[in-house]
Amino acid sequence: FPSHDRTIEDIADHLAKHVNLFSIPVGSLDGLVNLRQGLCQISGAHLLDENGEYNTPFVRRLFPDRVVELITLAHRTQGLILAKGNPKGIRSVADLANRKVRFVNRNLGSGTRLWTDIQFKKLGLPFEEVNGYDTVVKTHHEAASLIVEGQADAAIGLQAAAHKIELDFITLFEERYDFILPSEQEKKLNPLLEYIQTADFRNMRLIS
Repeated sequence: FPSHDRTIEDIADHLAKHVNLFSIPVGSLDGLVNLRQGLCQISGAHLLDENGEYNTPFVRRLFPDRVVELITLAHRTQGLILAKGNPKGIRSVADLANRKVRFVNRNLGSGTRLWTDIQFKKLGLPFEEVNGYDTVVKTHHEAASLIVEGQADAAIGLQAAAHKIELDFITLFEERYDFILPSEQEKKLNPLLEYIQTADFRNMRLIS
């Protein structure tokens, strides 16, 4: 699993007797590249294309000659993760241009970073004007932790990551998180595919 979600770790624990799952958070785009190169059997992705569609356009471009399955794992809420009480008064992405606001960014190739860069471009906001644009972490949880520790004021990430450690949150968008796997891997991954259809799994909260 090159794209990280904490729920994947729970899935791995649950299925430990049936299949070995290893999660390596390299980001959604790099995850699909790794999948294409045969370096993994399945990947998670939440990549927004310029046409407003999630994941499918990227899969079509990277796998034009292969049968690939997309399985929607969840729809997740992303937004501004902020220090408790929002002392800097941040209300929108545009407020990240304030040099007094310390931003923490996600790694290149992640779905969140792709969305963030698109929004900055739409706002005409040069990356170099964002204080902390080059401060990069690999997961939503890491971003939230830097805010708790007082090393940053804002990040763009999952609502679940913010609420888990009682940070403020402003909703910005909903995203679709999919599993992507080549059809030839379906039999090998059958225990995983069966488990994510159960009620027990569907009652879990997604966080990364």
